[in-house]
Amino acid sequence: MTTFVLIHGAWHGGWCWWKVAPRLRHAGHTVLTPSMTGLGDRQHLTPLLPPGLLNLDLHIRDIAQLLESRNARQTILVAHAYAGMVAAGAAELCPQRIAALVYVNGVIPSDGEAMVDQLQAVRGPDFVAGIQRRIDAGEPLLPAPTTAAEIAARWSITDPDDQAFVLPRLAPQPTMTFAQPLRVAHSDTDTDSDMDANAAALRREFILCRESGFDAVAQQAAAQGWGVHHIDAGHDPMITAPAELTEILLEIAQP
Repeated sequence: MTTFVLIHGAWHGGWCWWKVAPRLRHAGHTVLTPSMTGLGDRQHLTPLLPPGLLNLDLHIRDIAQLLESRNARQTILVAHAYAGMVAAGAAELCPQRIAALVYVNGVIPSDGEAMVDQLQAVRGPDFVAGIQRRIDAGEPLLPAPTTAAEIAARWSITDPDDQAFVLPRLAPQPTMTFAQPLRVAHSDTDTDSDMDANAAALRREFILCRESGFDAVAQQAAAQGWGVHHIDAGHDPMITAPAELTEILLEIAQP
């Protein structure tokens, strides 16, 4: 059976997969839902670390170290939104541990690009300008949404029960995770690696949600030969369309 590592997006935590993970486990798969440093159940680490260290590199290492510590093989990394940056970086560090990368409304960065560079196409100039102002001002954290109206508008989370579950669990996003460029022009592997492993050769799939704003990113994925799947939902299908998302992930996991 497959090992799924479900990687959350910005302001979220491993908790956001609470509807999908049990479905995948029920189908017989191993499922890991880590929270990256400073978010989710690891939010308490934020005041203990210098803001400069709470960056994209650390989040990449969070996932790569998880794979290495479990001696994972044939893993499917499922990356939501910002986690596309993280999955791409983790694939560079340990491609021999990964069978496929699945981007759920995920960004597809090129070498030298930061998360803030991805936002223009999916969130528009006003959102980008607000993020860039905080980066330029050296603010350590990007505030999380605080109202039901805000998560409804941004992520299409409209069910009152879902809103009540999500809102208290959101956490500020470390600013450097959006500001630090990704480096993917190499493929460093650990001492236990297969020398032929190469991140660029890994299978990649894209899951596009109708109301997510990621249409142009899905077109980029299709142009690169990725499989592209569709869900009639908003930006957070793991919350608003978990059955549909699970069905696609199970199809991807088929031999």
